[in-house]
Amino acid sequence: MVKQAQQKQERVIEAVRCNLEGDDAVDFIRQSGFAMTTAGIARHLRKLGGRGNIVALIEAGHSNLEILHTIYADVDAELEAAHKPSQQDLFSENPAAPKVPDNLLMHQDLFQSTKITLKIPNDLHEALRVAAKVENTTQSQLIVDILTRALSRMTMEMPSEGE
Repeated sequence: MVKQAQQKQERVIEAVRCNLEGDDAVDFIRQSGFAMTTAGIARHLRKLGGRGNIVALIEAGHSNLEILHTIYADVDAELEAAHKPSQQDLFSENPAAPKVPDNLLMHQDLFQSTKITLKIPNDLHEALRVAAKVENTTQSQLIVDILTRALSRMTMEMPSEGE
């Protein structure tokens, strides 16, 4: 199982644990950065054996990861929790830092970004989609450009502290 799918399913299980349904569950999962709909949640619940199965495992005292281990017993190796480093690993002289491929170093600044989820009116979303298409760019890049222009205008208009 892919790590992102596992994280989504953990959030779905957590939503069931919090007794959330419908739009409340969607909002809860979206707060974690996953764009899901009620249909997507239902699809994941079916893969996990249904809401009743998850509730039974929760009532049995299982953690989210244990529930995934129970459901996906054949894929146990991929569901292993991250290895916690020992004290010697943390303070060793030669830490085993992963080597970054050279071809990624020249694009290093491209990966410094943060994902956000915005709730905007449908007509504004449609206007952004059309504007991005007209300007031949992505909606994300258009939003970044708009915010950059607006924030730079705000900083120019702000009076200095001596005035």
